[in-house]
Amino acid sequence: MKAERIRDEFEALAAKLGYTIRYEKGDFKGDACRIKSERVIIINKLIPINHQNYAFSRIFTDEDLSQISILPVLRTMIEEVSG
Repeated sequence: MKAERIRDEFEALAAKLGYTIRYEKGDFKGDACRIKSERVIIINKLIPINHQNYAFSRIFTDEDLSQISILPVLRTMIEEVSG
């Protein structure tokens, strides 16, 4: 599966989980935070898409995804990052 499609699927997963996604420039890879009551994922738009997907994978290791239907490739990436 192409990296762009994987990123699209991660974005859809983020929406299911109630996150807003922001792509920003800066000296960071990406992470999740709360801004007031809003759950936000901030991804560095200057890094390659594969690195963006890694950042999404790392963020979603903290989520309970057991009851959510996601593509096997996403689940595998998240599990690999979580160890």
